[in-house]
Amino acid sequence: MNKAVTKKANTRSEQQRAQETKVKILNAALSEFAKSGFEGVSTRAIATKAGVNHTLIPHHFGPKDELWKATAEWFFNTYNQEFLNRHKSLNDVVATDMLRIYIRDFIEFCVNFPDFSRFMMQANQGDEERLNWLVDRFLRSGSDTELGVLKQAQKLGFIPQGDSLHIRYLFIGAATSIFTFAPEFSRLSGKNPFSHAMIEQHIDYLFTLFSTQVPQYKKV
Repeated sequence: MNKAVTKKANTRSEQQRAQETKVKILNAALSEFAKSGFEGVSTRAIATKAGVNHTLIPHHFGPKDELWKATAEWFFNTYNQEFLNRHKSLNDVVATDMLRIYIRDFIEFCVNFPDFSRFMMQANQGDEERLNWLVDRFLRSGSDTELGVLKQAQKLGFIPQGDSLHIRYLFIGAATSIFTFAPEFSRLSGKNPFSHAMIEQHIDYLFTLFSTQVPQYKKV
């Protein structure tokens, strides 16, 4: 192998390691910010959680406020990309199936990012500037897109009529609470909310709660 090829392979390997380190840090940051809020956690604690040297956080992300923003961007971009890809693939799917698919996608996102709702709860209790940044950067456009789906479902008579934004928040609360309060639910029920059977049951319950029609679901 010549030097140029070796150098290119080494560069690719370094980039891969750097990306893996970033993901470790972001996972740890999401967990710690969700648990303690922005003010309640240090970058050293996040580095310890991630199992990396604390100097890697400013190296990859800068100061703590930039890490907080990078964490939000990471999971919102993941959700938005999945939502966009799914939306493009549903052109020929009937509206009732589409509604259930959206419910399933959101639940699966909550399962993959169980600290998401805790992070958002902390953001709503924290600094106003950070919340304004979240609203302007992600929440307003994401809400508009989701409201379009809800309004279409309302127009077709598949979900209750009324304030679609209010219904959106009712849905988010119902969808996320079992994962946000997973330790409490597990102690009371003796069940694991992250098990496959519980996730499927949760999707069924949500669909029944929010849909005025409950047709036989055809998997896509």
